[in-house]
Amino acid sequence: MTGRGRRLEDFPTSRASLSGLLKSALSWGPFISAWRLVSLAPPWLRFGWPAGTALVAAAVWALSLATVDVTKMSDLGLVSLLPATAYASLALLTASFFVALHFRQTPTFVLLLHVVVLIALIHGTPPALYGTLRYSWAWKHVGIVDYIQRHGAVDPTIGYLGAYHNWPGFFAMVAFLVGALGVGDALGIAIWSPPVFNLLFVGGLLLIVKALTPDRRLLWLSAWIFASANWVGQDYFSPQAMSYFLHLVVVGICLQGIPGVRPFRFTAMRRLPGNDDRIGLAAIILALFTFIVVSHQLTPFMTMLAVSALVVSRRFNVLGLPLLMLMGLLTATWAVYVAAPFLRSNIYWVVSSIFDLFGNLDSNFIDLSKASEGQRFVATVDRVLTASVMGLAILGCVRRFRGGHFDLTGILLVLSPLPMLALNSYGGEMVFRVYFFALPFAAFFAAASLYPTTSTEASWWATPAAAAVGVALLIGLTIAYYGKDRMYYFTPGEVAAAQYLTENAPAGSLWVDGTWDWPLQYRHYEIYEYFSLVKLPKEAKERLEADPVGVISGLMQSRRYPQAYLIITRSQKAEVEMTGVMPAGSLDLIETMLRRSSLFQVIFENKDAVIFRMVRVSGGSP
Repeated sequence: MTGRGRRLEDFPTSRASLSGLLKSALSWGPFISAWRLVSLAPPWLRFGWPAGTALVAAAVWALSLATVDVTKMSDLGLVSLLPATAYASLALLTASFFVALHFRQTPTFVLLLHVVVLIALIHGTPPALYGTLRYSWAWKHVGIVDYIQRHGAVDPTIGYLGAYHNWPGFFAMVAFLVGALGVGDALGIAIWSPPVFNLLFVGGLLLIVKALTPDRRLLWLSAWIFASANWVGQDYFSPQAMSYFLHLVVVGICLQGIPGVRPFRFTAMRRLPGNDDRIGLAAIILALFTFIVVSHQLTPFMTMLAVSALVVSRRFNVLGLPLLMLMGLLTATWAVYVAAPFLRSNIYWVVSSIFDLFGNLDSNFIDLSKASEGQRFVATVDRVLTASVMGLAILGCVRRFRGGHFDLTGILLVLSPLPMLALNSYGGEMVFRVYFFALPFAAFFAAASLYPTTSTEASWWATPAAAAVGVALLIGLTIAYYGKDRMYYFTPGEVAAAQYLTENAPAGSLWVDGTWDWPLQYRHYEIYEYFSLVKLPKEAKERLEADPVGVISGLMQSRRYPQAYLIITRSQKAEVEMTGVMPAGSLDLIETMLRRSSLFQVIFENKDAVIFRMVRVSGGSP
C-alpha cells in the first residue's frame, strides 16, 4: 500500500514510532514536501505546534512593542511605529491559523486560541501602549456615566449630548456596574472595551454562522475574516458597540430557531412548535431588543431590517411577523414618549435627509483634497480593504451556488442594512455603519470563497495562498484601524490639561477649543458651556485667520460667563493637519497670537497642551 493511499489511522502516533513515520514519508522520494510531513505527524504534534506558534506570535508582538515610542507617530498613526517583528508575528499567526484550519481534526480550542490572540494583538495594543482612553467620544461617554452616578437619573431635555440622555440604557448599566465594582468612574472599563467588545462580536458571529453551515472550517474562517476586516472603529466604549453585539445575538437566535423545530424545511411532517417554545423564544428576543431600543437610535432599525430578511427568506417564519410588529411598536413607543425632547429639537435634519441618498453618501467621506498625504493613503486602504472583503464575499457566493447552495438568507442579510443609506446620513457615519452591519454575513461568504461546501478539500497550495490573503487583510486592517491614531491618542499631558480644567473652572464657564478632538467632558460636563472653532461660519473662520485675538475675545464676551478658556492640544493640531478641517498651522498661529495679547493669560501648559484664560470678561457684544 503506498503512502498516498493510506488513511490517518494507518500511521503510528506514539513517540517511539516517529522514526517509522519519517521513513514512510521519505518513501515518497527525495523531494517530499514539509507539508506532507505535517499531514502525517501524530495528533499531539500536528495540533500542538499551532497552539504553541500562536503563543510565540503573541510573545513576539509583545516584545516588539517595547521599542515603540507613541509620541513619534506620523500621519499613518500607530502603524508607522510598529517594527518589522510585529508584522512578522502577524504573518506567523496567520500562517499557523490557516495550516491548523486545513486539517478537519484540529481541536476547536486551537482555532479559538488563534482568533483570541489576533483580537488581543490588534485591539489590546492601543490601551497597552497608550495607557489613556482612545477616541474623544469615548471620553464623552464616560461623562454620561459620571452624570448618572451623581444624579441617579438622566435629563432628556438637556441641551448638550441630549441623545445619550434619551437613549440611556447602556450608560445606566455601566453606572450600576461601576458602583457595584467600587471603581469610582468608568475610565478603567472604557480603556479596555475594544478587545472585550471584539471578543463579544466574534461570539455573536459564531452563533450566526453556526446556523448557516455545519462546516467548522467555514465557521472559524468567518470569525478570522471578520476580525481581520473590522476596521471602522465602532468597538470602543459606546452604546453602539454593546447594541451591535446584542443585534448579532438576536439575529443568531432567530436563525437558530426553536429547539426541535425545523422551520426551513417545508414538509407536511414538520412538527409545529409548542406554545412554551414560542413564548420563551419571543421573550428572549424581545428582552435583548428592548435593551437595544433604550440604548441606541440606529441599531433597532438595523435589527428589524435583518429580521425582515429572515422573514422574507422564510428562515424565521414561525414568529417573524409578530415579532417584527412588536419590535416596531417598541421602537416607536420609545421614540414618541421617551425620546420626544430629542426628536422635537432634531426632527428637521432627520426629515431632510430621508431619501437623500447622494447627499447622505457625500457626507460620509472626508474631503481628500484637504487631507494630508498620509490620510489620503489611509483612506485608500480603507476602501481597498472594504472592496476586497466584498469581492471575496461575491466570489464565495458564486462558489457556494456552484456547489449546490443558494444562500438566500445570507444574501438578504448582507443587503439588509443598505436601505438605511437612503434614510439618513447619521452624522456622516451611515456608510460605515452599513458596512459594519453587513460585515458578519459578508465574512461568511468571503470564507466560502475558500471552503464553499462541507465536502471541499483544500489542496496543498490553497492553504498558503489563503494565508497570503489573510496576511494582506491584516496589513490593510492595521493601516485602516491604526491610521488615525495620531489624533485618536491622547497623551498624559493632554489628559492632565483636561483634568485641570475640570477641577478648576467654575460652573457656567465657557470652554473654547480648536477642535472637539481632546479628552473632553468626561466629568461634570453639564455645568459648562462649549464651543469649537471648527464650528465657526466660513466668514468668521476667515476673520479668525486675520485676527484670532479679536474673534476669540468677541466670542468669549458674547455672553456673561464667570470665566472663559481656550484650550489647544497636540491632538487638535494633529486633526487639523491630517483632515484639513482648518487651514494647516492655524492653531499654532492662534496660540502664538494669544500669547502676545494682554487679553489672555496662560494658566496651564505642558508640551502637549496649553490653556488660556481671558483676563477680563464683561457683558455686551464684542
